[in-house]
Amino acid sequence: MVGTSIILWAALLVAVALIYYVRHVEPTRLQIEQVEVHLDRLPRRLCGLRIGQISDTHLRNSPRTVAMAARAVAETMAQRPDLVCITGDVGHRSWHVDVAARLMAPLAAEHGVYAVLGNHDMDEALELEAFEEKGDSIPVPDWMAKMSATGIEVLFNTHRCLRINDSLVVIAGVGDPSCGHEDLAAALADAPHGDLHILLSHSPDIFDDPLAEWADLILCGHTHGGQLQLPYIGTPWAPVWRRRDRAAGLMRVTPDTVAYVSRGVSSGVRARLNCPPEVAVFTLADGHDDDLRVVT
Repeated sequence: MVGTSIILWAALLVAVALIYYVRHVEPTRLQIEQVEVHLDRLPRRLCGLRIGQISDTHLRNSPRTVAMAARAVAETMAQRPDLVCITGDVGHRSWHVDVAARLMAPLAAEHGVYAVLGNHDMDEALELEAFEEKGDSIPVPDWMAKMSATGIEVLFNTHRCLRINDSLVVIAGVGDPSCGHEDLAAALADAPHGDLHILLSHSPDIFDDPLAEWADLILCGHTHGGQLQLPYIGTPWAPVWRRRDRAAGLMRVTPDTVAYVSRGVSSGVRARLNCPPEVAVFTLADGHDDDLRVVT
């Protein structure tokens, strides 16, 4: 009996410690991921271009999310990227746009800061109506205007052309595919053929759009990396329509298209295991990475 009691108490203590770690420790361990990305057709004059990515800050009037976003912005700026991309769920609800714009305002880069909106930015997530506070929804044009006032351009089914190192870089962004707002055809309408094509999408479900092969590099978020990565199993949950192995990291989605899915900075549910929050900094290089995992 004594031995059984000791085992049960030990199991209880381990469970409590694990829950504490998952809820209060790992969600604060922000990592800076330095990622070298090899692109087949990248011209030499664009080699070394550095792109910072922030995703899923889920900003609201919460000291925790504000502190995490401030750290993410500061760490990104410390890396001195040439270009910064924000891949959605900047706010936890649309009416958090003011705090989101304020916290993102320090982001700056020589070639601009570009963002796409996520489902939370547009109040479209299944759990929101049941469990979250109510407020007046802020429409997409207001999001775009408020972010633009801080120097951040929201790309909502549109594209922009950048001239970098005597090269034409085309960056396109879509509305969130997870809630049906994407229109990649509209985003690429009249887009010129550039030396580098970058596509921003909140959800990696955009991979399934045949037009996504236009991109050399796709940057996404939405999944939070699955939040819980279990040994030998991976994530039991990730909010994607297909293939949980798309939940995080660098991958190849077409023979000529590389994608990165961010684990994000915060989340709606505060829980992480083997999946720490991140900001990513990509350094572009030419060539083909034969070892890159394929998720088609």
